[in-house]
Parts: sequence; C-alpha cells; structure tokens
Amino acid sequence: MFCILLSSDIHNLRKETLHQQYEFVKRRTINGNSAYGSHVMQFGDIGISMDNLFTYLGTNPANDNFKFIDENSLLPPTKAVNQRDADLVHFWDKYRKAPDGSVRKVEAQKQVMEAMSHRMHVDNSIQLIGKLLFGVERGPEVLNTVRPTGHPLVDDWKCLKKMVRTFETHCGSLAQYGMKHMRSLANICNAGIETEKMGEASAQACVNIPSGHWGSVEKGFSA
Repeated sequence: MFCILLSSDIHNLRKETLHQQYEFVKRRTINGNSAYGSHVMQFGDIGISMDNLFTYLGTNPANDNFKFIDENSLLPPTKAVNQRDADLVHFWDKYRKAPDGSVRKVEAQKQVMEAMSHRMHVDNSIQLIGKLLFGVERGPEVLNTVRPTGHPLVDDWKCLKKMVRTFETHCGSLAQYGMKHMRSLANICNAGIETEKMGEASAQACVNIPSGHWGSVEKGFSA
C-alpha cells in the first residue's frame, strides 16, 4: 500500500492505467524474487485493468504533465528485511543516527544489546532443550525435521500451545524472533514428548532465567 500511494503521488493518473501501476508495484515489492519479497497479485475483474487510475483515484493537477515511464522509480529499492529482524534493524538505526555521547545513543545501544542477547538466549535454549530431550546427536535432527508437503505442522495444536507456554514459563518469551522455532516445538509434540518432560528440560536449560523474563507472546499465539 505504501508503494502504491507513493506511485500515485508522483505519476499522472490521467494517463497511467491500473495495469501499469500493478506492474510497477509488483516489480518494486518482489525484491528479486527473494525469500523476503512480497508477491503482488491481481483479483476481481481484470477487464478494468486498462482503465486510467484517474477514474478511481482522481489526480493531482500538478502531475498532469508527467509521463509514465516504465522504469520510473521512487527511490532505489532498499534491501528487504526479514520481519523477525525488524526490531534489531530499528534499534541499530536509532543507535547509528543518535549523536555521539548522547543519552539517546546509550539507550539505543542498550536496546541493540538486549535484542541480540534475547536472540542468542532463545536459540541456545531451544537447541539445548532438543539435546536434553533427544540426545546430543539426534536433537538437532528432530528439531529441524520438515514434514512432507500436505502434512500439518503439528498433529496436536493444543500440544503445541502447551509447549509454547511451558517454554515461556521457564525460558522467557519467544517474542517475534523466537517464532522461527515454532517448527521445532511442533516437532517436539510430534515426537510424543509430554508437557511434564518438556517442562523438566526447559527448567534445566533455562535454570538462571527469571520467570516472565522478556514478557510473553502467549496472548498472540492461537492454534
């Protein structure tokens, strides 16, 4: 939506068609077809795609002399950021822009370090829990198992919710970043691990983590 609004703001909508804007926005958001790009799609009556945007959005008279150029750019496309890295990128940007020696600089640095610490904690905790439950060699294999296409992520969604709650009780919040480990927690369920055993492994892996540390994502988790 942001890209569409910027496109409309600098183009002559009396001459640009719906199809031209669709192609323009699609190229700017697909990000080289990388894993981080978005795939823009068309729905509804494709027959109206040759209508001018002016019919639906009106126009800015100041743009009436603009010509639609296929390569017309807003700004060079920026490198896409994984959603799970958005907070870290935001804190780093705050740190980079804050004046040296300022309170803002110190606070931003603290936020960067806390975000990085949380990520390391979650990653290491999940890995250790896997090893405690399945052994040093088999643990990583079980956690990283990907089911064949057409199979659900987990056989018992209530079990998965319990595993999330159990992990967060002993190890703190998964948060947005930690959602990357949802497959690992699902695999623990699929392997038949009981909640009590998961609790024991989590408590052992996160023995020094206060309960409730880093908040909780349980409110946002639905099955």
